[in-house]
Amino acid sequence: MNKAGRALVAISDRENRESLVQRLADWGLEPVFCSTPAEARAILESEALDVLFCDAAFADGSFEDLPHATDSGRLRPRVIVCSPLYDPAVYLDVMNRGAFDFIVYPYRSEDVKWILATAFRRSPEPAPKPLANWNRAVAA
Repeated sequence: MNKAGRALVAISDRENRESLVQRLADWGLEPVFCSTPAEARAILESEALDVLFCDAAFADGSFEDLPHATDSGRLRPRVIVCSPLYDPAVYLDVMNRGAFDFIVYPYRSEDVKWILATAFRRSPEPAPKPLANWNRAVAA
């Protein structure tokens, strides 16, 4: 099952990044590379992307800085956090902070396929907007 699209890849380790890019190619996804949250925000504002694969933390930010680049109301892509090691504490932390999923290097084709299939089945959500008058009672 191949799905053409684009994926932002913000992974600092070269071997880790290349392994993921090979798995994305199996799905026909074109990688778009960046190395900082600032670069990622600029790319997200100007380009349509389907998914984001990134490290949990960068020298100047974290994965949480990425999905908020589209708070202007456009659809935001799913963020999949990549890790060189499986650490249950890191997994729980990133999932509790809003990551769509978590994957550990070395990437197995089956794992990447499952994550992508899940991400594509669930269409991107609109960026959250503040609710106006959320505390007012509505007259019936």
